[in-house]
This record gives sequence, structure tokens and C-alpha cells, in this order.
Amino acid sequence: MDSLDSTFGAALVGLIVGSCLFGITILQTFAYFRNYNDDTTFVKSLVWRSRVLDTLHLILCTRTIYWYLVTNFGNADNLDVTTWSMALQTDCNGLIGLIVEAFFARRVWMMSHNWIVTGIILVLAVLHFGRYPVTQLTLGRFILGRFSKFKSLTWVTCLGLGSAAAADILIAVSMCYYLYNKRTGLKRTDSLVTTLMVYSINTGLATSVIGTICVIAFGAMPLNFIWLGFFWIMGKCYVNSFLALLNSRDRLRDKVTKAAVQLNNVGNGRSFQQSFTMSGSPIGVKSPPLTGVAVQIETITEYSSYHPRQGTQNGRNNGSEPMTPIKDDAMSTSSGTPEA
Repeated sequence: MDSLDSTFGAALVGLIVGSCLFGITILQTFAYFRNYNDDTTFVKSLVWRSRVLDTLHLILCTRTIYWYLVTNFGNADNLDVTTWSMALQTDCNGLIGLIVEAFFARRVWMMSHNWIVTGIILVLAVLHFGRYPVTQLTLGRFILGRFSKFKSLTWVTCLGLGSAAAADILIAVSMCYYLYNKRTGLKRTDSLVTTLMVYSINTGLATSVIGTICVIAFGAMPLNFIWLGFFWIMGKCYVNSFLALLNSRDRLRDKVTKAAVQLNNVGNGRSFQQSFTMSGSPIGVKSPPLTGVAVQIETITEYSSYHPRQGTQNGRNNGSEPMTPIKDDAMSTSSGTPEA
């Protein structure tokens, strides 16, 4: 094994960063159940399962570091021995990744109805926690018993972490592609689509980058724990991205509602300032679902008491002749945005 700085020192740093991310997941879980308690049982069960697995993973990691650095302090021989908590923590992270990636695969299918792309994502997610990568890694740690023999597990670790990174990248690219195809040409609608694309990229960016770092670090340095520090962080990033997506729905829904109400009000002849004022809704009041954007054209007929041709007669008619109607279009529609 390498020195303590590159082994258990790196693992300790990963545990500290993971603990900070764990606190963020607790806050996001509280916000979720406060604002979305009416979600389906299926979604809430996924939140609970990821929450329990994330907590169990942190407990196992903490117990691992405590056993090596406190219980066996000064006992250099045990630093190369694999303890049971070190072996089991891999399964918790693998299950978390499988749950989150399967959930995002379901969202990709709902957007595209493309079974091929969805199937590839699910296959990569299963490879992440399938029979060989995570399971073989856990069993191998129990069987080998020493970190100095982990070099024989290089292909297993790289396959599992590489498939996780590939699944995250494919999820982000697929969601951006299908969102881009839903652009309408309207400025406000396209800005919302762009916002959703940014959310999709952020969903898989952190986990795919960390997964790639883990693969490179383990392939180049299998006898130190630099890869392990990033691996402990990756599970927390999965849970945070999952909860962040669920908690952002109200904010995105408000943006969609405001844009649609503004377009409706402009179509009815109101000014931009009035549309912006009326689009706001009181806190705690949810806007009704919108099925589309309607633009209405109205023609108003006004009767004026004075007409230029009548004024040239010096009032000789004295109002005896009927007044000439003047037609005025309240608003004309075009593909561009009307000016204020």
C-alpha cells in the first residue's frame, strides 16, 4: 500500500466532503416532503429508499475510517486488511446509482417514447450495480481480504464506474436533444426550454465527471484511495441531483405560467406592464394548469361625435346626419413580439 496521505487521508477527505453533501440532502428531503407531500407513493418511496441508503452508506464509511485510524491506531499491519464495512459500503452506493438512473431513464422515455435509448440507459444502470461490477467487487474484497490485492479487480471497478458515467452522460444528452426538438420559435417559450436543458445538463454533469475521475484514478493508482474518496462523494451527488430535480418543479411551473399568462394578456390587447403585473400570483396559491397559449384578435368599432368632414360644414348638419363609424384594430398579430 501507499502512504497514509494517499490512502486513508484521501478517504478521510472524501468522508468529510460527503458528510457536507449529506447535510444538503437532509435539507432537500425536508423541503420535498413539506412542498410535495401529495406526490405519488412511488416517487415518495424512491425518496425514502435513497435517503435510507445514503444514511447507511455514511454510517459504513464513518465506521470504516474509525476502525482503521482509531481502533487500530499504531497497528500498521491492519491497514492492509479489508474490514466488512469497507466492503459493504460499495453496495449502498451502487443501489443509489441504480435507483436514480432508473428514475431518469423513465423521464427520458416519457419525453421521447424511444425504447432504444431508454433500454441502453437501463442496461448501463444495471451494469453499474449488476452481477459483475458492484457484486463482484464486494465479494472480491471479502475473498481477497487485503487492499494490496485489489489490482486484480481493476476491470470490475472500471466497468461499473465507467457504465455509471456513460449512463449519466447519455441521460443528459438525451434530455437536451428531446427538449431542443420541442422549441416553438417563441422567445419566452424557448427561454423556458433552455432553462430545462440547463437543469438536464446539471443533473448528470457532477456524477459523470466524478465517475470518470474514479475510473481514471483506479486504473492508474489501484493501490491508493484517491478513487475511493471520489466514489464516496458520487453517491451523495446522485441523491442531491435527484432531490434537486424534484424540488425545482414549482419554480419551473411558475416560469411557464407567467410566460403563458403574459402571452394571453398581450393577445387580449393589454400592455406589457399590465401583463407582467397580472401574471404574478399570491404566495401559496398554485396557478391552474395551462393547456396552451391563445392569441385573440378583436376589432373595436367606435363612434366619434366629431368627424373631419363634418367639421368642414361649420356645423350645418347640427348632428342631424348619422355619425360615420370609425373602425380601429385593437391589435394586429404577427410572429414577432409586440412592442410596449
